[in-house]
Amino acid sequence: KSSRGKMKMETYIVTMYAKKDHAADVQQYYQDLQNMYEEASGFISRKIFRAKTGAMEQAVKATYSEEELANTPEEDHDHGEHFVMIEEWESIQDRINFGRSMSKKHHLKVIPYLLPNHSHEFYESI
Repeated sequence: KSSRGKMKMETYIVTMYAKKDHAADVQQYYQDLQNMYEEASGFISRKIFRAKTGAMEQAVKATYSEEELANTPEEDHDHGEHFVMIEEWESIQDRINFGRSMSKKHHLKVIPYLLPNHSHEFYESI
């Protein structure tokens, strides 16, 4: 989208954990919204990432000895499938308007599949 020049852009990042048996449902829900995003005023782009759960742990265990790992406690975290969604919008208000355009019923479709811990905020590049 280089034709947009040096237009100001807002980055909105959502992180969430799907319940272990519902990661595919969460993935499908967010993929199915793509057409709504494409039609939204001010929408620029969106990327969805789904963690390769366990890949880092396996790599660390394969790389470090048991002695090296012995005194390394596991970090406390949610034990679900982690998702990160990065959206770019022309303005914060465009993203807010998009969220408001979806019915509460639509939002509630995904809630049963998620663990409570999540975040959503606008970010600036540093």
